[in-house]
Amino acid sequence: MRQLHAQIICSLLLGGLLCAPALAQDKVQETQEQIVSMRQCLALLSQDAANDTSIGDLRERCRQQIDPVESAEQELRSNQSGVINERKALEDVASENPFVLTPHRINYLLPISWRDDTSDFSDSLGVDKEGVDNTEVEFQLSVKVHIARGILGDGTLSGAYTGRSFWQAYNKEYSAPFRETNHEPELILSYTNDWEWLGFRNVGNQLIFNHQSNGRSEPLSRSWNRVMLNFLFEKDRFAMSFRPWYRIPEDREDDDNPDIEHYMGHFEWMGFYQWHDRTLSIMVRNNLRSDSRGAIELGWSFPISSKIKAYVKYFNGYGESLIEYNNSLQSVGIGVLISDWL
Repeated sequence: MRQLHAQIICSLLLGGLLCAPALAQDKVQETQEQIVSMRQCLALLSQDAANDTSIGDLRERCRQQIDPVESAEQELRSNQSGVINERKALEDVASENPFVLTPHRINYLLPISWRDDTSDFSDSLGVDKEGVDNTEVEFQLSVKVHIARGILGDGTLSGAYTGRSFWQAYNKEYSAPFRETNHEPELILSYTNDWEWLGFRNVGNQLIFNHQSNGRSEPLSRSWNRVMLNFLFEKDRFAMSFRPWYRIPEDREDDDNPDIEHYMGHFEWMGFYQWHDRTLSIMVRNNLRSDSRGAIELGWSFPISSKIKAYVKYFNGYGESLIEYNNSLQSVGIGVLISDWL
């Protein structure tokens, strides 16, 4: 474990030193491209502009045309909007582009993901426990798309998919198999809100149909269906969500995991704090029973280039993946984040 901690610290330090020049280079290149685009836009608009149009007005029009996402960000910050409303506005801009996939949850790649307990892994891989590596690769892809607007008022219906994989990439003895992949499609009906509670603003509420499974056959099949509510709150640069759920009952003989709620719980609470493009996140689940089974996850991200962030994640508890929902473990991962929570 000490060796792992040393590797993580070293990787973070080296990543910062090596990526700093790349970040600076990205910024210079981005600035040069913006200057050229601004000059071209000003020359074009000035041909048809009225005599009383100021250069400031032309610059503002060009700025909105060159980078509508940045324009949306600046407008929101000038209005002192919270982080959830900022993300929603940026998603609305991105959703108008048919060539853009909108992130749903975070998208990440962890080349180093270490677990302290592999006792449940051997059955899923069909190998002895000694043949399972504690260190593997973990990655997640999560996207969504707006399906319809104006549902029962101002509701927005969206479809989302999240896929999370655990890959024994360094296990050459057994041909580097994928240990587990969890699939999670969702239908989400979202409504905006403006209700305040203890200084927090409830900016949105969601009704969600959620299916989660690992797509495997018996005896390794794991799946469940849930109806969820999601309440979103924000205050300045802090945001949180509270997501309780109800599991849709299944026939006893068809239920792959009848006791999953005893380990995965009945709700999930998440908190986020963002400052200077750095984000700290926490997730808590609990079954609300005397044995208090559940999980906690901590995440920390910071930029290493104009598009990529470094990401460190710690997990402790039950249900990191479906195949091990009833196995308590700890894991530490380090890698990169392609899209953040906020």
